[in-house]
Amino acid sequence: MFSPDIESDQIGLSSIDLRLGYEFSKLQAKRGITINPSSDDFDPKGLFTSEDYSKPDKLGRRRTFELDTNEFVVAFTLEEVRLPNDLAASIEGRSRLARYGLSVHTTAPHIHPAWVGHIALELYNHGPIPIQLQPGADRVCHLIFHEVKSPVPAEVAKSIGTFVRQKGPYQKPK
Repeated sequence: MFSPDIESDQIGLSSIDLRLGYEFSKLQAKRGITINPSSDDFDPKGLFTSEDYSKPDKLGRRRTFELDTNEFVVAFTLEEVRLPNDLAASIEGRSRLARYGLSVHTTAPHIHPAWVGHIALELYNHGPIPIQLQPGADRVCHLIFHEVKSPVPAEVAKSIGTFVRQKGPYQKPK
């Protein structure tokens, strides 16, 4: 269900804490561009810059990611999540970090049954000071499970999985 495996201290009473992954993508301001998701010819290429924090810095230290005030980035969970077809889930930020202004998902907390992949996190700093996050270690969100009374057939799950195993912050709908 999780890869890499979760540790016992990630298991809560009603949720599983997930760690922050290493990939961060920033949406860049571009003059003359309007995002129109219903347009067939909308191309998101060039709107995001990405950075991988998995390698140590020049001094061999683990890198931290700093989210500035009023800054938005898309990141992913360290754990790849595999849901069975009789469970849905939602992703929620942890109150410990929300008290400093960190939003973990802007509007998209729901995860469909049969989901497979790293979960995209829409990080935003609403607070007045920057927030430093430790990729691979900081538990920034938790996953809450919801039982589905009628399991979703595999062919239906495949048809609604726009972002299953996504490789970047934006993927054009099917």
